[in-house]
Amino acid sequence: MILIRYSKLNGAEFIPHLDTLRHFTKTIRRMGIPINYSQGFNPHMLVYMSSPIALGLKSESEYCLFDTDFNGDDFLERFNNASLKGIKCQAVYKTDKKINVASDITSALYEIKGINYFDVNEILSDAEFSVFDKRAGVEKVVRDRINKLYFEGDVLYAELKFGNVTLRSDYLVEKLMALYGGDHPTVIKKEAYFLDGLTIDNYLKNCLTTKK
Repeated sequence: MILIRYSKLNGAEFIPHLDTLRHFTKTIRRMGIPINYSQGFNPHMLVYMSSPIALGLKSESEYCLFDTDFNGDDFLERFNNASLKGIKCQAVYKTDKKINVASDITSALYEIKGINYFDVNEILSDAEFSVFDKRAGVEKVVRDRINKLYFEGDVLYAELKFGNVTLRSDYLVEKLMALYGGDHPTVIKKEAYFLDGLTIDNYLKNCLTTKK
């Protein structure tokens, strides 16, 4: 199996999750490498993606697992040659174990620019801090979904729960804009953390037998 870290930038952030999956299946065909299929009446490629991100959110840290016996060392180059400009493979990891990238990624780090500087302790010390959930149409208390919140210069970084329990970065930004103001904020998902807050490399050291 092959696990990849990939980015969605340069317009690819507006491609929905299921269309991204379709793009991966087409990319694999263009690459001409073997891929395993499910069994049954309607076989499909065994491709597993990390949980969906908000449409329009730029990301440098998405993950996808391909069930393939391909052992070549040129997967990254072949993938990027066959893929869209905005969806690019950043790293390739080989494994003999299936990883549930949809559930094993539990938090994500976001870089937020354009929010006016404020004392982050105002948020971190507020057990009742809430954001408006547009999908549910209600205000929700989300303090327990904020792992870290800090400034580096004028750039705000937020590590938020992601996956089975999620705080959408756009909901957080809307609340911060209402509280503190800013100018055309932008958000990029910079990193994804696996179980126990591990980076991909440390996670793989614990879980996988081989890495490329």
